[in-house]
Amino acid sequence: MKEKILILTKTYPNLSRKYVETVCTAGVTGKGEWRRLYPVPFRKLPFNQRFKKFDWIEADTMKNTKEKLKRKESYKVNADSIRVLGNVGTGASRDWKERNKLLLPLANKSLEELEGLKKTMKVSLGMVKPAELMDFTLTPIDECRGWEKDLIEGSQKTLSGIYKSPLDKIPWKFSYVFKCNDSGCSGHSIMCEDWELLESWRSWKNKYKTDQLLWQKLKQKYFDWMKKRNLHFIVGTESRYNKFLIIGLYYPPKQ
Repeated sequence: MKEKILILTKTYPNLSRKYVETVCTAGVTGKGEWRRLYPVPFRKLPFNQRFKKFDWIEADTMKNTKEKLKRKESYKVNADSIRVLGNVGTGASRDWKERNKLLLPLANKSLEELEGLKKTMKVSLGMVKPAELMDFTLTPIDECRGWEKDLIEGSQKTLSGIYKSPLDKIPWKFSYVFKCNDSGCSGHSIMCEDWELLESWRSWKNKYKTDQLLWQKLKQKYFDWMKKRNLHFIVGTESRYNKFLIIGLYYPPKQ
């Protein structure tokens, strides 16, 4: 079926056995329904099909019935059918009003609520506003848990052997530490795979010559500055361990 979808997140490119390299893309339809689109070989798309965050696209989609986890929002997309329609900007006053009108009604109460919906309805995408943003942390990959290393390294075998991505492999786990607006919330430390964050690391590492200075600049932007915004986390479960990760940051100005 042909759908109109507002793109909200793109994750940093991951390796894939079947598609070599893909970008997990999430957005909402014109009806306000969440969509996870896969596979999207983003860097192999023609330039006129390379959508940006907050672009409306039109594409042929089909429910992914073969997915092991049967996640509610997972749809296959015909990459050749993708057509960029336009972008939802912030206007001359940069007030984000149009974006907020589309997105803020989608916010969930808490990550605890989403965990419950995951169990009962296979829900795997949502948006949560942290009640308290406590920290933004950097963990070397050697200190990560096994499943986290697996996600970060992404070294999956293809038919021709190990595929080496031309993108830099990031040897760190970036996480947000926060509490939800839920009496049952004891706090979370959640890995963040937002493309904007990881691309900042990739592009800034040559500008800021030491890890210490680079980390300082990243924390200034993604923690100190974000605390001044009306920050929401777009979260989604990954396909192997079914754990929620932060896949996008939505940060309009505070009213």
